[in-house]
Amino acid sequence: MTVHDVAPLPDTAFGARFRLWRHRDASVRTLSDAHLGDLPIGPDAAEQARQAYELGARFVSVEPVADLGPDGDSGQTVAVLSLVRELTSRGMEVDWRARLAPDGPEWWVFGHLFPPSALDGPGGAEALAAWRAKYHVGRCFLRRGPGFVQIRDRRQGGFRRLTISDGTYLAAIDALLSGRGTDAVPAPVLDAFLKQRLAVRFGSEVWWAPYRLQRWPLPSWEV
Repeated sequence: MTVHDVAPLPDTAFGARFRLWRHRDASVRTLSDAHLGDLPIGPDAAEQARQAYELGARFVSVEPVADLGPDGDSGQTVAVLSLVRELTSRGMEVDWRARLAPDGPEWWVFGHLFPPSALDGPGGAEALAAWRAKYHVGRCFLRRGPGFVQIRDRRQGGFRRLTISDGTYLAAIDALLSGRGTDAVPAPVLDAFLKQRLAVRFGSEVWWAPYRLQRWPLPSWEV
């Protein structure tokens, strides 16, 4: 199967794309059929990750740098983080880069994502080492039940389990996961998510952190 077997997705405003590979090993990636093609980074990260996985990609390289400070390109940052989130949820390895900022979120807020290949900015080397040492699939994810969502969060010491059943909050989670924007989320609900670091604001954009696991790496009772 080739990348041409799926319907094309629209490019984002910055026109960036991500590359699909069958395997992360550099020697394997030199083989003629190892590169499966490129896809644009668009608004529907979940659909892009699904397409990449079904094409046979297990290693993905993302070109734009995610600037984790308040002064970067918020649209680009949210698009990249959303794509990495959805690829992580499928157990795929991702070659991506990020940049910390003194007045931005701490690295652990993103520590449930597959660790970046490079983390620039103040304290980036130390943060990246900690990120890689602590990373495992399922550090911050959500599970859906009938009329509720449960979030399991292990990003910063200990274990938090949050069960949400209020319809307004459930609708807000759906809106944030689908990237419909902050206009679809009531301000008090958004403030609650921001306070818990379940959502992160970048300029006028808001990024939702927990992913829904698409591939269970362990029996469900161990995650």
